[in-house]
Amino acid sequence: MKNNRLLIIDDDSDVSQTLQAMAESIGFEVITTDSNLSFFAQLALFEPGVIIVDPLAPGQDSLALMDQLADINDKAQLVIVSALDDNGINMVVKNANDHKLRVLGILQKPLPVARISQFLTLYLSADQRKTSIPGNWQQQFNNNQWMPTQDDLIEVIEKDLLTLNYQPKLDCRTGNLIGFEALARWEVPGKGIVTPDVFVPLAESSHLMSVLTCNIAKRGLLWLSKIQRSPTLSNCSLRPEYSPGELTLSLNLSARCVEDADMPDKLMEICHQVSVDPANIILEISESVVMRDPDGLLEILTRFRDRRFQLSIDDFGTGYSSMLHLVRLPFTEVKIDKDFVGIADTSQEARSVIKCIVDLSKSLGVRSVAEGVESQSVRQYLTELGCDAFQGFLVSKPVNEDNLLVWSREYCESLH
Repeated sequence: MKNNRLLIIDDDSDVSQTLQAMAESIGFEVITTDSNLSFFAQLALFEPGVIIVDPLAPGQDSLALMDQLADINDKAQLVIVSALDDNGINMVVKNANDHKLRVLGILQKPLPVARISQFLTLYLSADQRKTSIPGNWQQQFNNNQWMPTQDDLIEVIEKDLLTLNYQPKLDCRTGNLIGFEALARWEVPGKGIVTPDVFVPLAESSHLMSVLTCNIAKRGLLWLSKIQRSPTLSNCSLRPEYSPGELTLSLNLSARCVEDADMPDKLMEICHQVSVDPANIILEISESVVMRDPDGLLEILTRFRDRRFQLSIDDFGTGYSSMLHLVRLPFTEVKIDKDFVGIADTSQEARSVIKCIVDLSKSLGVRSVAEGVESQSVRQYLTELGCDAFQGFLVSKPVNEDNLLVWSREYCESLH
């Protein structure tokens, strides 16, 4: 469960009260202080998940602050608020990163309460393993002092501005192309790429996730229906069970979508509209979502399976309890977390985890897929274990529709 305790240190009581009221309204338990002594005591006693701090507040030494934060509570995520210029803030952030502290947000004074609210909402909504990494998404926007809002997201949905990239999925043993994973991207002119780490939590907190997912699904399934009829792929020497008409498309489902009781019917309707067999659609659900309420998921996952959608548990491999849930829930695929796959060349422990997951998948009759394969030696190891499929930079990074057709033609020719 996400740690929803927030510690605020600020010498302006009006600012502290405003932030406290805002944070409590979105689900945080808050303690405020204007004293360094109290602040460090609360770091240990209150054990906050998020800290809002100005490293250069009166009486504050930013270097000493980072040292003490690292010693007392290095798990909390920081929202750094300062009147420094960009160079000054970058130095503070570098210092935080050097101490391996987690930076959730970087903001300049005067205090932008609305943007702090966005950061806190993202924290509560997002998968912490994916977002609490120094140097992550928020730094893409810091220089421009811009962050997407609900209105921006509504415009994206209304104007269908998201683009999809596709990463090929291949059979481990034969190298045959068996499907693709669709990955949504939002490009903002002059501001860069907004990744799912940002827009998914924003969509979930704005109650727009189901609409956004249906938009993504419709575009992806329409593309799949075209590529299943592609002459390029029809000439490939694929195994019979993986003929072009049977190529699969994997779509990611967020926590909010899994909670939407109407989502199975919504996706089924899209399949009918674009003439795609639901059996060719793999719905990926992250392990963290499964672990929130595995018993509560059984009904809706069964409804997806009743409509012939395949189900994949993504980022698998963090705990034995999730293996127990794999036995009980109707998944058809397990995706081995790329954190294990990425170090399999050098870590015997990672290899042991991968072997355990592959063996479990075999025993349950569930397909195993390794993510993040970057070397031929790792692919060979996966093949020896009997892993069913893989994806990763060894074969292709995620690419857009036009480039994917070029890649498909060249790759299929290489199979001959």
